[in-house]
Amino acid sequence: MRVAPRVFVVPARLDRALGVLAVLGAGVFVAGLFVAPTRVWGGYLMGFFHLTTWSLSGAFFLTLLTLAGARWATPMRRVLDAMTGALPHGLALGLLLVFGAHALYEWSHVSAVESDWLLQHKRPWLNVPFFSVRTALYFVIWIVLARRLSRLTAAPQDAAARRRGFLAACAFLPAFAVTFSLASIDWLKSLEPHWFSTLYALVTLAGLALGGMAVVLLLVVALRRSGALREVVSDDHLDDLGKLTLGLSLFWLYILYCQYMIIWYSNLPEEVGYYTLRSQGGWTSLRMASLALNGGVPFFVLLLRRARRSEAVLVRIAIVLLVGRLVDVYVLVEPPLLVHATIGVWEIGPVMGAVALYFRVTLRALADGQPIARRDPELLTASAMS
Repeated sequence: MRVAPRVFVVPARLDRALGVLAVLGAGVFVAGLFVAPTRVWGGYLMGFFHLTTWSLSGAFFLTLLTLAGARWATPMRRVLDAMTGALPHGLALGLLLVFGAHALYEWSHVSAVESDWLLQHKRPWLNVPFFSVRTALYFVIWIVLARRLSRLTAAPQDAAARRRGFLAACAFLPAFAVTFSLASIDWLKSLEPHWFSTLYALVTLAGLALGGMAVVLLLVVALRRSGALREVVSDDHLDDLGKLTLGLSLFWLYILYCQYMIIWYSNLPEEVGYYTLRSQGGWTSLRMASLALNGGVPFFVLLLRRARRSEAVLVRIAIVLLVGRLVDVYVLVEPPLLVHATIGVWEIGPVMGAVALYFRVTLRALADGQPIARRDPELLTASAMS
């Protein structure tokens, strides 16, 4: 079977709209530094975390598909590769996050550390200079390894390329597991340094995979509708993506349930405070909304085969999941910073800017090259099998 994909072109109006939203988000952030610094830094942290996790999810999925030898996903390799294009922007945003440490993190205040024995115990790890170095180091590792995967994605997959891709994936997976676990603890969990959870890194990893899959659904359907992937992405591919989304949604629910049940059953003061805080001030409603958007809706819709093979349904599910991810990260970040659940311009602006920046960079990366590698034997095999 001969495949001749069209080149993807970003619609000019969409590109301009995303650029305007990114600039507006930056403007809201700058204004918030003078008006409501704590709230705007909370919004900035959420936007930064979404941009970073969606970027990492591309390399994460590409690694898993490479190690599994999943030929069916060959037409989507360029999509996953393009999703990693915003990692350098994440590095810049992460370095800027350091300047908001005093507005976000209790452990960054000398007076708080001196009067708290637990913060003193954690001071060798939780301090601003080391926090800055770790943040930069995480991104350097991710960018270097993601680019190794990227170079292999653009070329036809002969035996030597597959071997190099397998080795690159073997290097990325353990490095990613360790660094992302530490990064999620540094950036999010340390907002509540007195709270303990052994499953927190797995909770954030499940969220990364679920949000990343929502982005994959949007991009694959967009490229299929534009004609760039129409000849190589079939309804069977959409069905497989729908099944993966369903599985990741259930996995996220399971990990969240495990964390809750362990804390509820042990009933230790250093653990239950997390849920006590999120059971008052309007946070309960947002927690229920997160469960419905990230778990309930995808479960009941994607059980149907017809729904999984429908572009329109998958796009709607992707949008529901992205909104669900925004709500979930809001519940992770904001309770230590706000007394009551409050969503205003200082939260929406930075998140909107980061999300717009991510999609603008990703779409431009997709438009920079061929949607798939030409004369790729893996693609021909996958097409013949489908």
